[in-house]
Amino acid sequence: MSLFATALVLGSALNAQSQEAPEKNPFADPDMQPSYRARCHEVRELTKDRETGATRIDFSVTGPLALVHFDGTLAYLGLCGTAPDPKVLCVTYQTNDMKVGEVVTITGGYSRPNPDYIVLDPCLARRPEEPAE
Repeated sequence: MSLFATALVLGSALNAQSQEAPEKNPFADPDMQPSYRARCHEVRELTKDRETGATRIDFSVTGPLALVHFDGTLAYLGLCGTAPDPKVLCVTYQTNDMKVGEVVTITGGYSRPNPDYIVLDPCLARRPEEPAE
């Protein structure tokens, strides 16, 4: 095969790869917005090989609130948790008048104390229609 034909074939293959759908990656460097927000039914699959490391990494998920609690200092917002989805807890400073059942997006520092429980701390919560900060 000529050098030109080889370059043409390789160029076509690389172009085809770049046109594929982007990978679903709900993780990002600290304080950066992930390119994808997981949904509750995707959380287990998208986090299955992600260990909690020494370096902070942020995770983002969108779903209906199952828990809204404020203890006077910290706010706890819980999403997901309907089997087989792991529970996701957002630790933040205010509830912003969010209510159980309301769909929100939470993003924060990822840790996984066990396979069925994810904690995002620190965490920010917003309604999907609100602009990301």
